[in-house]
Amino acid sequence: MKLEDKVALVTGAGIGIGKAIALELAKKGADVAVNYLKSEKGALEVVNEIKKSGRDAFAIRADVTDETQVKNMIQETVGKLGRLDILVNNAGVIERTPLEDIKIEEWDRVMDINLRGPFLCTLYAGRHMIENGGGNIVNISSIAALNPDIYMGAYSVSKAALNMFSEVTAVEWAGYNIRVNSVCPGPVETDMIKKAFNTPELLEARLKAIPNHRMSQPEDIAKVVSFLASDDASNITGEHIIVDGASSRSMYFLINQLSK
Repeated sequence: MKLEDKVALVTGAGIGIGKAIALELAKKGADVAVNYLKSEKGALEVVNEIKKSGRDAFAIRADVTDETQVKNMIQETVGKLGRLDILVNNAGVIERTPLEDIKIEEWDRVMDINLRGPFLCTLYAGRHMIENGGGNIVNISSIAALNPDIYMGAYSVSKAALNMFSEVTAVEWAGYNIRVNSVCPGPVETDMIKKAFNTPELLEARLKAIPNHRMSQPEDIAKVVSFLASDDASNITGEHIIVDGASSRSMYFLINQLSK
């Protein structure tokens, strides 16, 4: 499972899951463009760590919802690293609000970052890949795309749409030798999950709902992304890979827990 001489772009790579993905891809041999919007310090730390490992990397600030910035980001990645083989659409946002209380601005923000962003990055990265013989795109989705997640209406809808976008792109671009897959994590131990479940009681309840009682670590997700981006997954496309400790299969487990 090697990625020597490949070039990857990871969005939202200054913190959390994105950071782990960028480091894992570099560990497997890829050069990496480290995208960020607000976490410049984290992005520069990722770049330094990658360079210490012997791979090339640079940090690039871009708002994935802005078409001009995305277009420039793709061009700069190709200009600095020579090509673009792997795109990981990781940048995302989560809001926990009852549907009846959600503000239109909040809904639009979630849809823009979680759906418009991957669309724009895929569009411009994909055009480069089509011209250069193929590539790999991995979208970071969520198990909230597969089951309605209470008080996360905008988030669930955005991730469900992202999964369908992955499927459509995989089918349309298969003839260009471009593979497209989604990774659907359950709860991952990051600042984002702590914000969504913003009290110790909520966080503990979410942990108890996982059959193996373990939240994923960012590195768990990164290793799956690395596999999907490699030739070891050469005939896997249009799929959604769940990484959640059986959380999304846990209805009867929860019934048993609640009956105690």
